[in-house]
Amino acid sequence: MFPGNIMRDTAAAEQIALQQLCRRWQQLHDELDADGVSMLAISKYAPDSAVQALIDQGQRCFGESRPQALRDRALRWPDCQWHMIGPLQKNKAKYVARHAAMWHSCEDIDTAAAVSRHLDGRRLPVLIQVNIAANPAQHGVNPAALQTFAAELNAIDGLELRGLMAMAPLDGDVDEAFAAMRDLRDELFGGSVGLLSMGMSHDYRAAVAAGATMVRLGSTLFGDLDIRNNRDD
Repeated sequence: MFPGNIMRDTAAAEQIALQQLCRRWQQLHDELDADGVSMLAISKYAPDSAVQALIDQGQRCFGESRPQALRDRALRWPDCQWHMIGPLQKNKAKYVARHAAMWHSCEDIDTAAAVSRHLDGRRLPVLIQVNIAANPAQHGVNPAALQTFAAELNAIDGLELRGLMAMAPLDGDVDEAFAAMRDLRDELFGGSVGLLSMGMSHDYRAAVAAGATMVRLGSTLFGDLDIRNNRDD
């Protein structure tokens, strides 16, 4: 096949993938909107063309796990909200402080203090990441330490505790874990006023049933445009 034909075929395939992405987004948006749940599009494995396609559809909230990538996309698309969802090291705190619309993965008070020092007068909404199964292989605050952690976080200038975030446990009952997260949120906030970010591509419906207010969708949204879905292994 000639190089020109290959380029045309590649462009045509990408256009089809983008059209399919937009259809999936509309279906997921309508499904979640009916339950009053917001969708965070996890774009960390998606190309810029896919991000732009979703922006054109009306998506405004995106999640990134790498601080520099969040910064770059926040500068490119300043009208969107860029949420930090991954583990954060103190030496990268400035990127989250300056560019994130929300920080989902707060799990360390020293790192939170480092973020605070770079806020330059603005306020940053924060979710505490909870290790609901208390599994040392997963990130997050142990549920038994949540009340103390929240009190320490509330004492840090510029950070606004808005809710909790969790990933499903690697082992155990997902429905039970999500219900426990809902109970922790209700206990910490005195009811259901706090945000509850839980549920991903493989388990978001269980999270919605348990009371999630926001789900984080990557591969099920981006399909073939998510690089993880194109690996040979």
